[in-house]
Amino acid sequence: MDFNAFELIQDRLAEELASQGFGSPAPLEDEGGRAVMFATGEVAYSLLYNNKQQLFELRSTTLTEEGGPGQWRRLSQWLFDPKEGERSDAESIANDFLDVVRGPKRVQAVQQKRKRGKDDERNVDPVFFLNRLVNIFPELKEEMNGEKIVYGQVRPATFVKEKVVPRVEALFTQRPGSEPAKKLCSLLDDMYKNGDMDLRSIVTAVLLNGLGDGAFSALQEGLGDELQKNTRYTRRLRGRNIKPEKKKKQKKVEARLER
Repeated sequence: MDFNAFELIQDRLAEELASQGFGSPAPLEDEGGRAVMFATGEVAYSLLYNNKQQLFELRSTTLTEEGGPGQWRRLSQWLFDPKEGERSDAESIANDFLDVVRGPKRVQAVQQKRKRGKDDERNVDPVFFLNRLVNIFPELKEEMNGEKIVYGQVRPATFVKEKVVPRVEALFTQRPGSEPAKKLCSLLDDMYKNGDMDLRSIVTAVLLNGLGDGAFSALQEGLGDELQKNTRYTRRLRGRNIKPEKKKKQKKVEARLER
């Protein structure tokens, strides 16, 4: 490998974050592996390469009164094998991380204090969900890269319908009690709890409703109370075409001049 993936991603992030007022990357001690931190005011981003899991992580946190990082919150992660990874893979990871730090939802989320209501905390988007799925179905990584090459971005609903649903169907038909199946149930619970409206709809209307009855029943048994309860209602909409409400005709109001 004739390039340094960590430095490539770090430099791309540094350029973008500098324009947002963040400082230069500072070395950060992390038991997971090599890490740097970009800080400004009360918040910070961090780039970490986890040696054990062989993946890059982008994280955010609020800073303590002493200026140190608080508890890190993972924003995105991508698998990367330093022996087999190519420059194009590192570029894709950098582009995804840049999308995260540029996105208005992420900028707002990372700059706000944690004193927020329950609904405001639901800011995890579909792209974040897809990146998490790579840990369960590693082959999705290449297919996501293909989407970006063809369309310039990943189309979450279409991608889940065409690429994710068949794999979930096979997993819960053939290995419903396996470790990957348990991890997926846990992930779906977490994504539904913290996801924005787009992600919650994709989880229920696209992924879960896209499964056959056998796979759906096997998966539903492993879900938490909130999502299991909601799937009882959303499953009833399976196969239906929901038509938008017709607009009511408004009566014309004519202005009359009094004589």
